[in-house]
Amino acid sequence: MLQRSAVVIEDDADIRRLLVIVLSGRRFTVYEAGTGAEGQRLVDAVQPDLITLDLNLPDVDGLDLCPRLRAHSEAHILTISARPPHLTEEQCLAAGSDQFMAKPFSPRALRAYLDGVFLSVDAA
Repeated sequence: MLQRSAVVIEDDADIRRLLVIVLSGRRFTVYEAGTGAEGQRLVDAVQPDLITLDLNLPDVDGLDLCPRLRAHSEAHILTISARPPHLTEEQCLAAGSDQFMAKPFSPRALRAYLDGVFLSVDAA
């Protein structure tokens, strides 16, 4: 199995911890960032396979950060937010995100999503 890496950009420590647990359980090496600036630095340094991006960060709106991440990375970007899902999903996809997941999210749904995205890539 391929070793994959992920950068989790999330300011809420509890949610960040949950994401790390789920991703580690799917054999990702996980790097954590509590701010957009820190996340950008990690993405540039690590060149991860996956980026999870919260929209409500203390230093930048995730909708503004997403196109900057996309410009420098081919990683799969999963935006996760408590903002109203319908409009936010459209905005995220327009900003360069590959997928949107509303908070609160189910760890089981996240695992299934990851398996669907990355197992299909491994099989190709």
